[in-house]
Amino acid sequence: MTSFGNAVAHNDEATLKALLGDDFRELIPPVGAEVRSRFLTAWDTSHALQTKDSEHADIAVGNDGWTLPIPLVKSAKGWHFDTRAGAEEMRLRRIGRNELAVIQTMLAVYDAQREYAETDHDGSGVLAYAAKLSSSPGKQDGLYWPTGPDGKPSPLGSAFMTAGARNVGQAGYHGYHYKLLTSQGPHAPGGAYDYVAHGKLFGGFGVIAWPVHYGDSGIKSFMVSHDGQVYERDLGPEGATKAAAMTSFDPGPGWAKVSP
Repeated sequence: MTSFGNAVAHNDEATLKALLGDDFRELIPPVGAEVRSRFLTAWDTSHALQTKDSEHADIAVGNDGWTLPIPLVKSAKGWHFDTRAGAEEMRLRRIGRNELAVIQTMLAVYDAQREYAETDHDGSGVLAYAAKLSSSPGKQDGLYWPTGPDGKPSPLGSAFMTAGARNVGQAGYHGYHYKLLTSQGPHAPGGAYDYVAHGKLFGGFGVIAWPVHYGDSGIKSFMVSHDGQVYERDLGPEGATKAAAMTSFDPGPGWAKVSP
């Protein structure tokens, strides 16, 4: 156990390879990564073996109950890291972490739209919701736009510059793509109607988020509208195609409310 912590601290790749195998770089964050620094700080604070049974154990790190996702198993040759189980546990933790973050992101978009609609952003004298996540160059037609050091910040941060990108090569935001919806369907509160009137988003807004990589960055898709209730649904492996084609907020059968 001690050799593992020392190997991570000193980037001893030979030891890491001996402990975790040829693919150790897939299991250990790179040098300089914030998560690696946090791990080492927690490791220095406390690390201990937690035995599950005579053949299985975890390494508890720090004082908050966190355990290393790569478990230890005992074989005829002694204790060793189960890297296959570790990779699966890392995937599950990543999905759970992303999905919780996306729920909060949807609520942040909800708050941002309400803030945006309090100001006339184009001099037309009309208050409306933003029609885009990221503004066009030189405009404030989206929830994010760049500002100077003394300028009032936009409702959303710069991370949303690529949140709506459809290119799978782009990581989106918390492992998800986001898209604004311009109408609502019969299952939404108030029934079916268009949000757009005279080219502006007056009647409300909707947002859908879906995983960049289904089964890896997330499983469930999420929706929220001006009503403020977040919904979730597993759209399956073809969910990206389904979500990208949606234009209407319509939480019908299969969609479930997310509890606060």
